Amino acid sequence: MSLQVCGHECGWLGRPGRNKVMATPCDIRVESLVDHRELLEQVGLLRWEEWAYGAQDPGPFIETTAKEAGRGRQLPMTLVAIDVAGSAVGAVGLDRVDDELSAAELAGRTPWIVGMVVRAENRKRGVGRQLLESLQDVAASLGHPRTWVATGNEAVGFYHRCGWVSVEQRRLESTGIPTTILAKPPLG
Repeated sequence: MSLQVCGHECGWLGRPGRNKVMATPCDIRVESLVDHRELLEQVGLLRWEEWAYGAQDPGPFIETTAKEAGRGRQLPMTLVAIDVAGSAVGAVGLDRVDDELSAAELAGRTPWIVGMVVRAENRKRGVGRQLLESLQDVAASLGHPRTWVATGNEAVGFYHRCGWVSVEQRRLESTGIPTTILAKPPLG
């Protein structure tokens, strides 16, 4: 892949040829979580900190992260953004279904982006975009040119900036939370 300096004074690198120049810190790498089992707890804790909604025990988040880590090139799978110190700064998963959605909400669509999270201090630095683009590449290589995500609030704008298209808005049956379902159209 060809890289160019993106113009930020910090020296981040960018990849030309996508919707916009994608900038990501040059000291962040994206790899499969299954190849970095030592980061399972860190990723689980990141997800717990983001979505605990008052839950005191991070154990279920760590257990789910372990189940979603992957087994080679099969779903579910998770990619992790790793900094130069070897710490997890973000993660994103791909699964056949999003467990928060009912069968009617899934509407036969697959696969789904799940568990997307970036450590607060690493946001707005291109880490999330790099995670999504890397996962899109993996999904396409597995025969899934289109992927789906269910999200809300400011995350909708993030996905739009990454080239995703809103498909529908609904209130989830499981939680009652207002949610936007977005799709990433195939490249080309």
